[in-house]
Amino acid sequence: MYEAFEKQPQAKKDLILQVAIEEFAKNGYEKTTTAVITSRAGISKGILFHYFKSKKNLYMYLVSHIITLLTEKTMEAISHVTSDDFFERVKEIVHLKHGATAPYRKETQLITAAFFHPPTEVMAEMEVLLNKHYEAYGEEFMKRHIYLKELIHEEKLRSGITVEKVIQMTDFIVEQLSAKYQALYKNKQYDFFQDPGPLMKELGDYLDIVKHGVYESE
Repeated sequence: MYEAFEKQPQAKKDLILQVAIEEFAKNGYEKTTTAVITSRAGISKGILFHYFKSKKNLYMYLVSHIITLLTEKTMEAISHVTSDDFFERVKEIVHLKHGATAPYRKETQLITAAFFHPPTEVMAEMEVLLNKHYEAYGEEFMKRHIYLKELIHEEKLRSGITVEKVIQMTDFIVEQLSAKYQALYKNKQYDFFQDPGPLMKELGDYLDIVKHGVYESE
């Protein structure tokens, strides 16, 4: 579908993608104009539409490109985890993921908005894209998820607490903290890309509470 664009020199493609990502990340889908993108990239609107046919296609191309890029960077990073304690491993994964994605601030900003507040015009396409992404990477994520389960000492859990509940609680904490710090970054109140310390400190505090709450006292 995008053969004409893919055939272009890498430097040209990189410039167009960089400009488009910056514009969509800064202004959102509705307020981003192809006129500004083409002006900054030094190409005509006709050329841009020759490559992508429409603004919607350009946006979906960017989303797909970013998902693949950040997923591959993250998977490579977390392949180096070493902790054999469930809660320490979660913290290590978050830290490694942060390090892998930190160089891609605009990309992360764009993809976060696309996930949590998808433009009405592309909601159907987003659902299809996410399903394809899960099919491509879901099995590998599940393997790592199962491996994490094995690090929970089921025999030491308090009565009524299951491995699944521990994982769900941990996932919820990570998701909520990620959303909190992304919102702070978006509102220019705190740059967690520059300094992940507060995020990691708060995550560690919560996980310590969970760890001491789910296991029987020794």
